[in-house]
Amino acid sequence: MAVVLTILKILGIILLCILGLLILIVTLVLLVPVRYKAEGEYSENETAVHLKIRWLIVRVLGNYTKEDGLDLKAKVAFVTVYSMNGKKKEGEDHLVIEEGQSPPAQPPPDNVPAETVGENAPAETVGENAPDPEALSEEDAQVFGDGKPKKETKEEKKARKQREKEEKKLLEEEAAATSALEGEVESGGGARDKLDQTRDKLEAIRDKIGTKRSHIEQFLAKPYTKKTIERVKKLLIKILKHLKPKKGHVDLTLGLGSAADTGMILGKAAMFYPLYGKWLFITPDFYYKRIEAVGEVKGRIRLGSIAVPALIFYLRKDTRRTIKLAKKI
Repeated sequence: MAVVLTILKILGIILLCILGLLILIVTLVLLVPVRYKAEGEYSENETAVHLKIRWLIVRVLGNYTKEDGLDLKAKVAFVTVYSMNGKKKEGEDHLVIEEGQSPPAQPPPDNVPAETVGENAPAETVGENAPDPEALSEEDAQVFGDGKPKKETKEEKKARKQREKEEKKLLEEEAAATSALEGEVESGGGARDKLDQTRDKLEAIRDKIGTKRSHIEQFLAKPYTKKTIERVKKLLIKILKHLKPKKGHVDLTLGLGSAADTGMILGKAAMFYPLYGKWLFITPDFYYKRIEAVGEVKGRIRLGSIAVPALIFYLRKDTRRTIKLAKKI
């Protein structure tokens, strides 16, 4: 009996250690914040961004420039587990031909004899003895003529007029047949049947849209749906407040080339002033079109501050009823 109790005691201690370790891990994940720092500048000629993210023993370093591209590294403790280097490969030589400099000579193809190129080229292929590229061969001259206008004989003229008359008659007969066929199709019952089928399909689609609209209106009219929508708005505002940078200073120069457009964008941005008013400073440019920014921001994100309110929101009875009803729409 004592041996059994000892074994149960050891098992209980092991289970408690495992449970305590799980609780510690969950607590660390939810409470230890993800710290981030971003700094950079943006203009028409230069773009550079430097990003650092730290969480427990995990570090992510990222750099981006317009010239070198993206350079990203992820480290666990001091071990690099992921690396992406977007820099241009070294050793890539590109041939640049300056103005007034002739390109280097290309080697002849393998299947061309050496005596046909370079200094060994036959004399009749270069200089004054070069053949005229526009001259016709003897066979082509016999078929196509020498390019001089040729006088038409009476027999040829008569044959040409007869041929044109026959072609005109054939075109008139073809046009008459096509017109008659179109008339039969328009007056036939097949087109009317297709029109009726199309009308029935449109009616079915209209009825389906009307039914769907009715279901959506009934869904939005439910009291628990209205409560859920209000809670979603509050949850999103809470998450955005938590995600916004805690420290920083960013100078943004904004100009859209039109005073009216610039003023309209500033008016819309003013609606979200409480979210960025402490770290973002906007300077409007009502005359020129340009967007320039420079600065840095710092912040921290606790997963628990997002996960716990989201879990409470999901476990509410009204939320689950709303989700169940939304799936039936």
